[in-house]
Amino acid sequence: MRHKKDLRSLSNAEIVSLFEQLCVEQYDAMEADEQPRVNRLVWRIHDLEMELKSRPGDQRYELMRLFGHPNMQVRLSAAQANLAVDYASARREIQEIKDSKWYPQAMDAGMTLYFLDTGESKPT
Repeated sequence: MRHKKDLRSLSNAEIVSLFEQLCVEQYDAMEADEQPRVNRLVWRIHDLEMELKSRPGDQRYELMRLFGHPNMQVRLSAAQANLAVDYASARREIQEIKDSKWYPQAMDAGMTLYFLDTGESKPT
């Protein structure tokens, strides 16, 4: 993985592609019950999201092209990243994941909605 400072040299499309790849790896690690690997990937994915957020106009909307992705972890991570950018679209995507009953992503989606509805979480 590139260092955070190196992420600035990537195009938005390259970041979206790497985000997708890392989310698939995270899904695979979750399926293999490799929690330390999952945790490392969470931070790498977060760094990509923060790089897009830091770009003029908040470029996280670029991740919306991953909505409807066949991998539920990719979809969920992209939707969660977009709650502050396009709340209605991101929430719809998260609701679809919850309704899919594809676990554990459906549970994570349900918790995300719960925390949003109770005000315990606010998109930033």
